[in-house]
Order: sequence, then structure tokens, then C-alpha cells
Amino acid sequence: MKESLKSILKKLTPWSGNDEFLSKLDSENENGKFELLFDNKLVGILEFNKDKWFFEYSEKYKKDQFVLPLINFPDIEKKYKFDDLMPFFATRIPNLNQPYHKSKLEKSAGDKTNLVSLLKIFGEKSINNPYELKHI
Repeated sequence: MKESLKSILKKLTPWSGNDEFLSKLDSENENGKFELLFDNKLVGILEFNKDKWFFEYSEKYKKDQFVLPLINFPDIEKKYKFDDLMPFFATRIPNLNQPYHKSKLEKSAGDKTNLVSLLKIFGEKSINNPYELKHI
């Protein structure tokens, strides 16, 4: 059963337990588009448009398949659509109670209730996987 980002955040991060914060997560996201890269090669595009997230593999990836498909997105021909940011991408957003991350968010004038903003600030590199996520 798919667990929503809200419930995942509620379990993993104490700052997200605030119901007002959680209610804003879905409502205040700006539109945004990101390239997912592996070894500087375009794997696919992650996009937030209005109230939905989309992921689609690039034509270059479909042709060359230089790395295995992502486990959450096994069909390389499909354009995936989801309501909540999938954990593969959501894990790039750190716990904002950490002083370093709090400071970085403030310096970037980011909005902690805006997932697109958080991905722009924190999402480029992750210790969880070798992919890069670049805002375009």
C-alpha cells in the first residue's frame, strides 16, 4: 500500500508533525521541473505542475538505457503521475531541525512548506543514491 509523503514525514521528521505545516505541503508548491542525471547523462524529468508530480524517462535514456530503470518507475515508456512526491525524491529533503539545514534554508530564502523549493535547495545530491537532481 502506498504511503503518502505526509505520513512518511510525520514518522521521520519531528518538524513535520505540525498539522498546519502538513496541510500546506500540498497547497503551496510552485510549479517546477528537474532533470534526473546519472553520470552526467539525462535519465528523466521530474515535474510538479499544479497539484501533481510527474516523472518520465528521457528519449536518450529510452534508447541507450545506460543504467537500470528506477525501482519505483520500472516501465520506461510510461509517464508516471502521482499526488505525493515519491520517496526516491523525497529522501533528498533533510530534517530541517538540523542547524546547518535550517541556516541553508534561510540563506536561500526557501519555504519549508514548498517541496519544489526544498528540492531546489537540497535535492541536487543525495547520500541515498548516485543520481543528481538539477532544477531547470
